[in-house]
Amino acid sequence: MAFKESEIQKMMKNLDLTREEAIQLLQDDEDDVSVELTAEQKKVVKEMSQGDRKKETAPRKRERKADDGKRFLIQTLADFLADVSRNPVDVLNVERELMFTYNGNRYKVVLSKPREKKGE
Repeated sequence: MAFKESEIQKMMKNLDLTREEAIQLLQDDEDDVSVELTAEQKKVVKEMSQGDRKKETAPRKRERKADDGKRFLIQTLADFLADVSRNPVDVLNVERELMFTYNGNRYKVVLSKPREKKGE
């Protein structure tokens, strides 16, 4: 059987094979597929090929840990800005954002904590 050149090139590149090895692998794969399977075997093959792609029946609810450091920073900023602006500060999210007025203008401060890069 003749195989598409693109298939042969893909096998050669991805698996670091010679042209002959890639053609042999494609022939072996084709021979394996041509074997007749029972209904039960087809069911098992289908389940195994789906692997991790099966959808979960219920979405997972991720439990979020409280970040005391962020809470402290937001509260400290809120206290400071309330003193400076002489206006009340609205804490919209105790770990993330606050709003305040200064010289007649509204401002919003959003605190973010980037994730640490692996290896650092």
